[in-house]
Amino acid sequence: MTKWGRVERVRALANRVEASARRRVAESAVGRALGSGEVIYLIAPTGYPNYGDELIARTWLRRLARIRPQAIVILDCHSPGSASALMGDAHPNLRVVDTLWQLSNYASDTEPDAPWSWVGRAVLDAGLAPRLTAGIDLLHSATTIHLLGGGYVNSVWPHHVSLLVAAAAVSGRSGAKLVATGQGLVPTVEEPAWTALVTALGAFDIVDVRDTASAQALEGAVGVRQSGDDAWLALDRPQPAVYREEAPAETPGQGRGVVLCLQSDLTEKFTGPTGSGVEALATLVHDTLDAWEVPGSAVTVVEGIPGHDYEVPFHLGSRLDGARILNFRDVWFGGLPAGQGNTWISTRFHPHLIAAAAGDPGVAIVPMPVYYSTKHRSLVEAGSAWSIVDSGDTIPDRPTGGGFGAGDRERAIEAKVGTALDIYPVAPFLAHRA
Repeated sequence: MTKWGRVERVRALANRVEASARRRVAESAVGRALGSGEVIYLIAPTGYPNYGDELIARTWLRRLARIRPQAIVILDCHSPGSASALMGDAHPNLRVVDTLWQLSNYASDTEPDAPWSWVGRAVLDAGLAPRLTAGIDLLHSATTIHLLGGGYVNSVWPHHVSLLVAAAAVSGRSGAKLVATGQGLVPTVEEPAWTALVTALGAFDIVDVRDTASAQALEGAVGVRQSGDDAWLALDRPQPAVYREEAPAETPGQGRGVVLCLQSDLTEKFTGPTGSGVEALATLVHDTLDAWEVPGSAVTVVEGIPGHDYEVPFHLGSRLDGARILNFRDVWFGGLPAGQGNTWISTRFHPHLIAAAAGDPGVAIVPMPVYYSTKHRSLVEAGSAWSIVDSGDTIPDRPTGGGFGAGDRERAIEAKVGTALDIYPVAPFLAHRA
């Protein structure tokens, strides 16, 4: 035998020993506790990108990397390429697909009256969607199917009911554990979508919502818990990228600094004395900065959605001369500039949550009635001291009351962690990872 033949035999033996060791570990109690043999299938509107949606997905993935590092985790989202770039290192066994989103979008175009009915059949009969058979097979391999939180199943996007119907259909055949967390269902979908939604949720092992209005909508129809928005889980073990590392203001809430996070999407119904939409929103913010005597150089502009959150600042023009701009990438990799005691003006919900949780005062502007008012008021109900503005008719006073108190903040985090533990129990000897 040649020298190279002996080397190859040694390598083959080493590979067999390694494979055997991995198999023994996987089959051990420790391996099972760490997720060996599990296939966790996450469904989320990830990859747009949208700060809140991305934060929720990354938070769950990082938690699963701690408590289920040996599980296979599949993230089914509408923008898998972008999501892969944003989430690729969040879990060691992550795969990103768009199977259910492709089915839902196709059905909403071809079966507009009841798209969920076709999607529910397609996930059980691959012949209806032969291009997606590999993705559908992955879905059927899941041991847990988990709809991550957010406000994407409601009358703003009624076709997303298909996601829940599909999940319930597959779970009914495969026996997979089926859960939904942090859902915002208001404004609720109309019939027949509502009946389809409630019927699907009836098959879920856990239905968790983020606000009182969503809980009330399901009362008497589905067993429901309310543990708040999924983003609270990000503050259980906050990573450095949640908050930027910056020096705080000398007196919280009394500094000159103002942080703006202002969207242009979903603002059509926002009104002011002389206009509506982006124009009314820009006018309100301009007049508010004047009333508070805030120079442009003391303003930080934050992007929650690239492009969408720069249109209002663009309309403000020279009023923001000298302002600091933090685009989405800055925020995603470096964190939000919260916890320094500056005052926030935000239409976006998740910057409200994260900044108020850091103790910053702020004003939440409701760009779209019902949908955004429900979201922002859910945080006020949970303890946020932020003021809420529903129109551009009145300039708000500068708030000084801070954000969440320590007690309210901890209660919100503990409620979300409790839900997470109910879904993914942690063995006692791994409690330090929970």
